[in-house]
Amino acid sequence: MINEQIYRRFNHTVAACFVIYFLFPEYILGIQREYTILLFWIFIVAIEYLRLNKDLKVLGMRDYENNRIAGFVWFATGTCLILGLYELDIVPQSLAIATIIMAAFTDPLIGEANQKLGDKWGIGLGLLCSFLIYQLVVGVLFYSIVGSIIAVVSERPKIKWFDDDLAMQLIPIIVLTLLSVMDFSPDIPLEIVGGSL
Repeated sequence: MINEQIYRRFNHTVAACFVIYFLFPEYILGIQREYTILLFWIFIVAIEYLRLNKDLKVLGMRDYENNRIAGFVWFATGTCLILGLYELDIVPQSLAIATIIMAAFTDPLIGEANQKLGDKWGIGLGLLCSFLIYQLVVGVLFYSIVGSIIAVVSERPKIKWFDDDLAMQLIPIIVLTLLSVMDFSPDIPLEIVGGSL
């Protein structure tokens, strides 16, 4: 029997693989790669439509997701928005990669820590995890500190119509991108992944 909680946590961390997008060639099967973002999002929404209409069973769903949008849709929406903003030259690649990976790992870590150790541990480990990911990817202390704080604060509120799987990507990427264009902010590496598959 599959432990559904472990299955959910595992799938959440695997979502970090979405950053492979940055290695894709400019055209995929004759389609500009940015259109694959929209196609992927439509595919996810179609799965969710079938799931909500009881035409498809998806493993690992929480009880409260039976009649509302599932976490994987919120996460995919956040990731697709970040990739789209990157393609529009609004979001730096380094921040996009760091934020997607950060959300993929930090959110399940906070959830697990909250359950097993309590909220204070969840906050502390969430701050540490997000800080380390931003520091490893972006390598600028200012963005690592701000990004980790914003990410953990974004995860805290529980709002039915705005899931933390979206909030933990969207809010940090907006704040960090705005900071990156301010005169007082340190420079960041804009592109950290080059070339294509």
